[in-house]
Amino acid sequence: MFRKLDASQTVRTVLGLTLLTLGQGVWASDSLRLIPAKNAQALTPENFCVGVGNVLKVSKQSFADEAAQLCPNGVPSANFKTLVATPYAGTGEPNFIFQISEVKETLTSNIIVAYSMKIPKNAVKVLLGEEQHVSSVYKGANLTISAKFLPPPINLGEADTAFQIEQRTTVKDNVSFDDVSVHDLRLYRMFPNNFDMMMAVRTLTKPTEQFRKAVVVRGVMQDPSNPNQALSFSVLNFSMNSRDKHDRVVAAFTDFIKADFQSLYGEQTKP
Repeated sequence: MFRKLDASQTVRTVLGLTLLTLGQGVWASDSLRLIPAKNAQALTPENFCVGVGNVLKVSKQSFADEAAQLCPNGVPSANFKTLVATPYAGTGEPNFIFQISEVKETLTSNIIVAYSMKIPKNAVKVLLGEEQHVSSVYKGANLTISAKFLPPPINLGEADTAFQIEQRTTVKDNVSFDDVSVHDLRLYRMFPNNFDMMMAVRTLTKPTEQFRKAVVVRGVMQDPSNPNQALSFSVLNFSMNSRDKHDRVVAAFTDFIKADFQSLYGEQTKP
């Protein structure tokens, strides 16, 4: 689906995405168009799931479990249909779908959460907002999470854009720790030459003392009823060292997830 990009091509692709948000065409030369003619796709949950499958086929990241929360066996799940029908749009309570479990033998706390938003921007702008959200800092009662960009990795060609992020997670509680983890963040088109359905995937490069797994998948689809809006669907999956304090870990990270949701929505809805 994607060709291997060198550093200059990656920059031009990001530039192309950015200019597309402004409604401008991008041409690399008189004979080569950087953004080809649009490959239109029906804006449906079923087509979204086809797009998820397209990305899974080419991506070198591991996120099949998270994709299956939305599209098991390539078809919309009941939870996904609920998220399509109930996106948060700034009023009322967000609809969080949590799955929480514990493996006492390995001191592991598992949190999976899915949610959706309706954002008054096109899909490209919403996807670019994922990159901008990286620098947001969370400071809770006992938990602080911050992140910064590292030098970008080589884009192997399966994604439009590739980033690497260093995250610092600090807890000051009965059990205190300071954990540093590295994550890959990659942005994908779900169909070639189509900017109405896109995806951002963030994965842990290797386990740390605190995180055994940390995956964030965000899919974006242009709102079929309004070309000036997009629907964003997120699945977050964390497996963490509970340090035999499962309830406290779940409470702290649940607070983070909900606060991060509001932070992301606020950023995405800025003019």
